[in-house]
Amino acid sequence: MASLPRCGSMRIFLLIISFLCIVSIVWNFLDSNQIRENDVVIYDTSLANTATAARPIQQETTVKLNHHHHQQQQQQQQQQEQQHEQQQQQKQQASPPPFAGSLDCSAHGGPSNELAAEMVYWSDIPSDKAFKSPFYPKNDDVNNNNAETTNKKYLTFEWDFAGFNNMRMSFETIVLLAHSMGRTLVLPPSNKVQWLNWLNDENKRFSFSDVYDLDKIRSEHAGLDIVTTDQFLTSEGLTGNLIDKESGKPRYPPDNRTDWNAVDKKILEQYLRSVSYNPPKWEPAQCLASFPNGTESWHYPVMKWFLRNATNSFNGPYPTFKEYYNNPSATAVTDPPEKRMREAIVGGYGGPIRRLCLYDETIVEKHVVHFPCCMKETRLLTHHYSFLFFWDWAHDLWTKRFVRDNLRYRDVIQCAAARVVTALRNRARSRDVANNPHGEYDSFHIRRGDLIVQFKNTGVSAEEIHRNSKGELTANATVFVATDHSDRDFFAPLASTYDLVFLDDFKEELEGVDKMYYGMIDQLVASRGRVFFGCYQSTFSNFIFRIRAWRIQKDKLEGYKDGILDDSFYYIQPNKTYEYRTYSAMSPPTYMREWPVAWKNMDEGIGQLNRFDG
Repeated sequence: MASLPRCGSMRIFLLIISFLCIVSIVWNFLDSNQIRENDVVIYDTSLANTATAARPIQQETTVKLNHHHHQQQQQQQQQQEQQHEQQQQQKQQASPPPFAGSLDCSAHGGPSNELAAEMVYWSDIPSDKAFKSPFYPKNDDVNNNNAETTNKKYLTFEWDFAGFNNMRMSFETIVLLAHSMGRTLVLPPSNKVQWLNWLNDENKRFSFSDVYDLDKIRSEHAGLDIVTTDQFLTSEGLTGNLIDKESGKPRYPPDNRTDWNAVDKKILEQYLRSVSYNPPKWEPAQCLASFPNGTESWHYPVMKWFLRNATNSFNGPYPTFKEYYNNPSATAVTDPPEKRMREAIVGGYGGPIRRLCLYDETIVEKHVVHFPCCMKETRLLTHHYSFLFFWDWAHDLWTKRFVRDNLRYRDVIQCAAARVVTALRNRARSRDVANNPHGEYDSFHIRRGDLIVQFKNTGVSAEEIHRNSKGELTANATVFVATDHSDRDFFAPLASTYDLVFLDDFKEELEGVDKMYYGMIDQLVASRGRVFFGCYQSTFSNFIFRIRAWRIQKDKLEGYKDGILDDSFYYIQPNKTYEYRTYSAMSPPTYMREWPVAWKNMDEGIGQLNRFDG
């Protein structure tokens, strides 16, 4: 057989090489024709039939590797977030919030400062302590013991005849009036107080210094001086500086007496009325006690212009309650005077307030201004924030902070309450460690006594209280009850559902504490409840609501800018139960409850207070 030519073999060889090259190109094309999405291999469906068995295996391996990598990234991110959170917590612990208040119970029987800290709702603000009213004497030396006492101006007042919490409201207003007027506050002699000594010696006398650390307040605040009646009568009465309004001649204290602590107060009150100026018709809900930004004469007509403008602009000729209901943004705390005044005058009797009780030249020049009590036109049974109005919005907020930060119960009372709260939390925690590690408890103030005589709608049964409140409480939870009712059988419907406890269950924690303070301790303990139910129309309950609102402001919790309380309720009149969840302007009688304007965004403008000298 003849052999093929050499050139033919070469051609066959080249054809084989070309074929293999073509196969290689096609294979590479198929291998590269992939769609990648989020680092996971997904094959084009048009090529699925040509894929080999190796392709799904490669895909599964790639998915697992990428998923593992993604998990590692998530874990690293979570670790970084946890480290950041721990660092932030350490910073917060190392650096307390600005102006944080404190409570030291080491001299009052404990508890530790760490446990006592939860009672603190107040702040310590240096710029607030330095503030002086525009009416404070220009020569600061007039409040110096070496200065001429005739340059001093005073504010005197009389005891209210009602229970302690009515007196507390009145005293808050009086102290702020003294500061706003730039006058030295004269404390009345000690007195018997209705319902304050019911657990103690009925002959025991009470003074505001028993409840408030007035020496500390006086020493820390540049714009407020406080003296006793004894000191006032010694420096002004016995020296002939007090002038009888009718005769125009000096009038000396009856029998030249200066100490009136154990003497009929009516004689002293008549004397003080005769040698002082009694502002006529300064009646809450009928007028606003108004303070301009300065002492020059042009300031006073401007204040009156604010009132005219407040009733003839914005939303109509006269403001209405409906205008502000559920509308916290209607008035900002920093709004101009006429706009803030428009909301303030809503709470008048028989319609909007149409008159100012203006601190003008007539009153400014008086040596002594005296506020009698229980006369038809001058009883200061009112919240300070519903009666006082200031041209300067920063001054207005200062007054609300002053009451919160200074007119708080003495440390001995706060510390006794802290011991009870600590024991109460331990009890609640021990009953359900797994679900209540922080020892949360709920609280009531159930008022009986004289209130149900005066306001019959408050005298509801325990069954009705249980029915109206159970929606917000947890069955079998620990519940603290502050009450003036000693018959425990009355509370049986509540005790059947909850672990009910009262103040007298904590005798060990209250050992050595004056029983006069028990009502105040009740208020403080009830204020720490997770949920609180109070008695409508009770000024005792009202103060608990206000303390709870102050805590929301302090911690900047949800709703603090709008003055909303989500976990505080009334247990009577179901239509009133949720009142504190809705913003509203004040309505008469304003003292029957607390109002959002008392705490709404109250820490705005710290450090922005100024003296207005013209």
